[in-house]
Amino acid sequence: MVSAPDRLLEDTLRSIEQIGVASGPEAVMGQVAATVGRYGYSALVLTKLPGAGDRGGPQILLNGWPQGWSERYEAAGHFAHDPIARHCVASASPFSWDEVPPPLVATRSAALIVSEASEFQLRRGLCIPLPSRSGSGGLSLAGDKVEDTPGLRQAIRLLAYRADQALDGGWFSAQKRPLTARECDVLSWIARGKTVADVAAILLISEHTVGEHLKHIRRKLGTTNSAHSVVRALQRGLLRL
Repeated sequence: MVSAPDRLLEDTLRSIEQIGVASGPEAVMGQVAATVGRYGYSALVLTKLPGAGDRGGPQILLNGWPQGWSERYEAAGHFAHDPIARHCVASASPFSWDEVPPPLVATRSAALIVSEASEFQLRRGLCIPLPSRSGSGGLSLAGDKVEDTPGLRQAIRLLAYRADQALDGGWFSAQKRPLTARECDVLSWIARGKTVADVAAILLISEHTVGEHLKHIRRKLGTTNSAHSVVRALQRGLLRL
């Protein structure tokens, strides 16, 4: 009979191997999500965090948050007050959400984030800090009822490092995650400052179709909004202005 620690190790090693042959970000996220899902974690996000003197929010490499939460988080500017993100930068070890230092969660803004996250069944979580030469980052996992199996943090840490290495190391070339010609057209006009309505009129398609193209682009590039998609496409050489 296989013990729980042995099963955890086997699952982790198998997932790491699968990430090594993954076809793109979606496959990586699917593999990570499947592994951590066995322990109650239903949502995840893998990010690169800006440095102390940098402006802007995090660069999202994988976005597995519930529909609507990412939009609310960004629209409300929650990142600037997020106690998890702040502790992630300072910590070298994995930590659960309830292990964040009290001063970081005592502010009104932090309490609002916690309250709103719970509306999306994100009540308990685990954060894996991922320091690297290019800056800090982290994998955040969340769910309603999660397990704290012995050895789980270390296992997820290995998984997080492997996923981060694959995504941030440029393993997925533009050829592996191409945009269609029409998706490039849509994103090119968005990059020029056109609205969805403008793009629909220019390309003689419906606004709904434009929206669908943008949704597919976000899924392929692992981005959260149109501006992020433009930046990511430029970085990968998929778009030229």
